[in-house]
Amino acid sequence: METKKNARIAGGLIILGMITGLLSVSSDVDSFEYLTQAAAEANKVIFAAIFQFVLALIYIGIALLFYPALIAVNKDLAIGFLSFRIIATTLMVVGTVLLLSILLLSQGHVSASGYNAETLEITGNMLKYTRDYFNHVFMVLVLGTSNVILYYLFFKSKLIPQWISVGGFTGTVLSIMASILLLFQVVDVITTEYLILNAPTALIELLLGIWLLFKGFNLQNISEA
Repeated sequence: METKKNARIAGGLIILGMITGLLSVSSDVDSFEYLTQAAAEANKVIFAAIFQFVLALIYIGIALLFYPALIAVNKDLAIGFLSFRIIATTLMVVGTVLLLSILLLSQGHVSASGYNAETLEITGNMLKYTRDYFNHVFMVLVLGTSNVILYYLFFKSKLIPQWISVGGFTGTVLSIMASILLLFQVVDVITTEYLILNAPTALIELLLGIWLLFKGFNLQNISEA
């Protein structure tokens, strides 16, 4: 069945996405010394940007693979899920552009002095905070909304085990909480608190990926188009 095949491919993409996500982290840009660190580790930042762009493609690919099965459960919610995924992907691509912009600014800051250095520092801070809001707040909130819809449809249709759906919903809520706390500057990016709140989502996505890769969807409760 095509839908079952799509589910297995999606499972592989979920696992690939987790690996790509780890490679897309740019610790040099996320550090407090990003204005000097990014330029010093330019190649690492560029590779992080490439992996982040690939991750965006993986996200939309997973959504397109899920869509045929979800639309058989609830057409309106399936369209909503796909729409939010497209928005999240767009925000991630913008975040990738901002990442490369920070790198260019960092390279300019290294050779600047005096007033120019101060101006670049102010601009750099604006770019960094903007990227943080795009990547770690608004993208996660939009992606989280799509995941809430996804796991609701999974739970309703029993396409996957109920415990994975419940775990996915719970993990998504915690990730949304982490982004809201980040928005209000209660926590910072790449801190223990932030990572703990996002850990359940990472775990359940790994389990979902493995399940789909080896088991696929349970299609007994839906009719294929």
